[in-house]
Amino acid sequence: MQDSFPKLPPVDPGRAAGPIPAGTLTPDLLASLLADGDDELAAWTLQNALAERPRAEVFDGLLRDAMTLVGERWQSGRWSVAEEHLASQTLVRALERIRPAQGPEGRVGPLAVLAGVAGEQHSLGLACLDQVLRDQGWSVANLGPDVPPADLARFLARNRADLLALSASLPEREPAIRDAIAAARAAGSNAGPAIMLGGALVADTSLVGRLDVDFVAVSLVAADRFARSVAAALPDRDEGRGPDDPDPAG
Repeated sequence: MQDSFPKLPPVDPGRAAGPIPAGTLTPDLLASLLADGDDELAAWTLQNALAERPRAEVFDGLLRDAMTLVGERWQSGRWSVAEEHLASQTLVRALERIRPAQGPEGRVGPLAVLAGVAGEQHSLGLACLDQVLRDQGWSVANLGPDVPPADLARFLARNRADLLALSASLPEREPAIRDAIAAARAAGSNAGPAIMLGGALVADTSLVGRLDVDFVAVSLVAADRFARSVAAALPDRDEGRGPDDPDPAG
């Protein structure tokens, strides 16, 4: 029998204001809104959580826990494949609603390139990292999932990236990760971009220990800290991308 989804009290998300009752913004509520296809209230829920905590913490906590519930309920048969797919698509729309505003300073650097390795189909983690980095003032070029190493190398050769974030979820992706890293190292001028690896695969510590990356991000909070350290070590922004250089983040 289908679960009875928890609901928010009646509210107009466009006019809602004031404090949210303690305990209202739960993973169970967010998971249910996502599986119900309600991207407006899902975004409202996330936006209220963001008023209290940094974006990386909200994504690591409330959002990740909600999607864990979605997966568990699908695996147990409590929710159907349709609800699991709807939840993922609703989250994509909700994330678009809460994208951080970015002023002119975010268009001139530093540049972070995000990519799923060849064969990788998951993209939600990249979308979340995109927002976390934009909050820091990074210019972000999110190439999405399943990026061939040759195309990644070509992009990096044309754009002076300071950070490359690769994503992978399965151990079978190890050869693809190695190819992406090799392509990035070969394409980068001087030392090239700092390379960070994230995704479900990073839980396999023996595997990631064999990879030539500068940082393994077990969470968005950890990725946020590493990106801040990379940005802090860069030369003055005025010495970065010139006025005639392309803006890969659009």
